[in-house]
Amino acid sequence: MFRKHIYWIALFALLGCCISCGDDQNDLGPLSDTGLQPIEFPQGNDPWDKEIEQIAKDWGMYIIYKDVDSTLLNRMWSTSTDAGRKIYSCETPNGEEIQFYLSLVKEWLLGTMDKTNKDDLRSLPYYMYLVNNYGYRDQKNNLVPLMLNKNGFNYWSLSLTTEQFANGIDKEMIHMIACAFSYPALNTRFRSGEYVVAREFAKISDYESKIGVRYYSFEAFKADPMNRWMVEGPNKLPDEMIAQYYNSMIHDHEKDPENAYKRRGFAPQVTENFKIVEAPPTYGAPTWMPWIPAMDGFPSWNPGEQGGALPGISERVIDDFLNMIRLAMIFSESTIRELFPESVSDEMEMRGNIMINNKYDIVVKYMKEKYQIDLQRYAAILDGE
Repeated sequence: MFRKHIYWIALFALLGCCISCGDDQNDLGPLSDTGLQPIEFPQGNDPWDKEIEQIAKDWGMYIIYKDVDSTLLNRMWSTSTDAGRKIYSCETPNGEEIQFYLSLVKEWLLGTMDKTNKDDLRSLPYYMYLVNNYGYRDQKNNLVPLMLNKNGFNYWSLSLTTEQFANGIDKEMIHMIACAFSYPALNTRFRSGEYVVAREFAKISDYESKIGVRYYSFEAFKADPMNRWMVEGPNKLPDEMIAQYYNSMIHDHEKDPENAYKRRGFAPQVTENFKIVEAPPTYGAPTWMPWIPAMDGFPSWNPGEQGGALPGISERVIDDFLNMIRLAMIFSESTIRELFPESVSDEMEMRGNIMINNKYDIVVKYMKEKYQIDLQRYAAILDGE
């Protein structure tokens, strides 16, 4: 085993030099001294240190799990307005915890990349810190932990708390880490054109016509518990007056039965943090699509349209495909069938659900056969498989 010292290269980055993995993946250094405290590497003689050393040779990423102090942790590419009050710290994990972290990195980060692909190598951080209790203290001196930080100056950090290890790592945590590690590379490949969308996928939906955020009918408005006072009791209103309330409170992009986004074959938007968007004003409607105006003379609330940055048709197809990838990474096939049942009485709803199911099937099959990426593995984590 060789032993070298790794030195921070912050000065070079500040001078505008690029940090790259280099073409010779077997040369680990030496790196230039910038006057900051060096980190010894490898950091021990345990079996996992051999694996970490090999990762550095193959991928150009140095995994560090001890001697990580606040000087290193508080170097960020960007800072918040109260960054001066947030002093980040961490603790060294034990051997079992190091192996757990390392297994996540190998399976869900490196396992989704190609070490011969320079774009993959460039997407990795120079340092990966595997530490416990990474975070800062609030005004009451309580730890505010950060599980995965990808905003470091030239590092990422993966961290769980002592309490989480004691209580057992749940499947939601592992799923979040797996998706956060794996998805960015997929997104980059599709955006760069290295990966392409399945041809049959682009033919399913109309990406030009405006969509509605939801279909909220007059009958649904009257049945809403919030509006019960209008339809029953001593203050009951006539239908004509209820209709006036409906038309004044509910906008045009919520009234179109045919163009409500799900009926047009679009699944609810899934953020890149893998959260389903359900709340108003979007109700999960894809923001990469043009929306029906809210009312005459007023534009919709679509952030893309407001900013004048609504993507073109081909980009909308990519956005939709990536959204279906994220959906497939959080929901199993059986859950998809439950969320979008094809045996419903409303013909427009049934048509939309069939389109969403077809998109899901195409995405899952295409990604597995074309790019050897099993999206259902991620959803299986949440199902306990």
